[in-house]
Amino acid sequence: MIRRSPRPPALARVPALALVLALVLAACAGGKNEDPAARVEGRVVSVERLAADAAMFEFLTGISGSPCGQPSAGESQESACNRLTLANLIQEELVKAYATEHGVRTDPQAVKDAIASVEQAVGGPAELDRRLAEADLTREDLVALAQRLLLFEAVREAIGAETVTDERVRQIYEQDPASFTTVEVAHILVDTRAEAEEIAARATPKNFADLAAARSQDPGSAPNGGSLGPMVESAFVARFDPAFVRAALALEPGEISEPVRTDFGWHVIELVSRDLVPLDDVREQIVAQESGRAFSDWMHERLREATITVNPRFGRFDPETGEVLPVRSTSTEGPTAPTSATGP
Repeated sequence: MIRRSPRPPALARVPALALVLALVLAACAGGKNEDPAARVEGRVVSVERLAADAAMFEFLTGISGSPCGQPSAGESQESACNRLTLANLIQEELVKAYATEHGVRTDPQAVKDAIASVEQAVGGPAELDRRLAEADLTREDLVALAQRLLLFEAVREAIGAETVTDERVRQIYEQDPASFTTVEVAHILVDTRAEAEEIAARATPKNFADLAAARSQDPGSAPNGGSLGPMVESAFVARFDPAFVRAALALEPGEISEPVRTDFGWHVIELVSRDLVPLDDVREQIVAQESGRAFSDWMHERLREATITVNPRFGRFDPETGEVLPVRSTSTEGPTAPTSATGP
C-alpha cells in the first residue's frame, strides 16, 4: 500500500505562493519603471529597441568597414554606437509622425534594392544570411530596418513635392547658370612669356592639341592635348587660379587667349566648349537637391520644436544638430536628469 504524504493545508501554501507572486510582480514593475532610452513627443524609444537597432547598425557599418559612431575621448565604441543609433531613432519618430499624417509609405521596390545592394556587398544572399546568423540577427531584422530607414527617403520626396515647385526649379536654374554649364578648357603651360607669345601666334583649334602634347609642361594635361577635361563651370571657377579662369571664360568656344600668367607659369588657353545644359536635362537633379535641403530644414525645425527627452545613461540631446552627445562629468547640466528640447 502506497502511503501519500499529507497535502499541506491551503493556508500553509499561501506564503509560498505570495512570495512567488511578489517576485513576479516586482520583476514586472521593474521592467515597467525602467527609463526608456528616449521619449519623442511622448512616444517611447525603449532600451530594447535601441539595443536591437544598435546591433543592426553595427552589422551594417561593419560591412562598409566604417565604425558605428565616433567615440569621444574615453568613450567606448559601444557607447558611441548607441548614441548614433539613438539619434537616428529620435529622427525616425518625427519621420513616422509625418508619414502617418500624410499617408506616406516606404517603396517596396526600394527595400528590395537596398537588400540586394547589401547582398552584393558581402558576396551574395547566402553569405549575407551567414553573416547575419553569426551576429545573431535575421534577414527579417534587416528587411524591417530597411523599411524603416527608407521611410526617410519617402518623406524627403513628399516634403520636396510640397516645396519644390516648377517655378522654384526654374528660378534656381536661371539664378545659377554656372552650376548647369559644362566647360572644357585646354591650355599650354610654359616658363616664359616669350615662349607663350610664340605659341599663341601659331596656335589654332586644329593644331592646339599637338602643340600642347609637344610643348606644354603640365604633365597632367599635355598627354590629353592640353585638355583639363569637361567639368561644371562652377567647379572650374572654384578649382583654378582666378586669372586663368577669367581669361578662359572671356573666350568664345574655339578662341585662343593671349599669354596669361599665374603662379605656375605662362599659359596659352583654348576654350574648347561651353554649354548650358537644358533645364529638362537637369530638372531631376535640381528637384533632388532642393528636396534634400527642404527635408533637412524640416527636420531641424522639428528637432528644435519637439519635446525630446534622452536618458542620460546614453547621452545628451543637442536640438541644433540632432545628435546625442556624450554626457561629461564636468557638464553643468549633470547626469541626474534627462535633457530635453522643447519648442517655444
